[in-house]
Amino acid sequence: MDDQVIRRQFETNVLGLMRVTRAVIPAMRRQRGGTIVQISSIGGRACFPLYSIYQATKWAVEGFSESLAMELRPFGIRMRLVEPWFLALIRRRYGIR
Repeated sequence: MDDQVIRRQFETNVLGLMRVTRAVIPAMRRQRGGTIVQISSIGGRACFPLYSIYQATKWAVEGFSESLAMELRPFGIRMRLVEPWFLALIRRRYGIR
């Protein structure tokens, strides 16, 4: 896997998420609260073969979100981390679109 592929994955999944998060925090601090919802994946909790770069980005999202949640708590800002893998599994199993 070349550096460009790795960079694109991290740029999208990690750095993009961090930039959006950084953009909303000042307004939430001013209003003394809010909820930031981050989208991750079950790949941030369990490892599967052939997805090493993708999973590395999701582990980064998990660590960033969990740490930031503790940092923002004193300001009334909550973090929620969504790992939609289970939803996809249920949809496939029951034919839900």
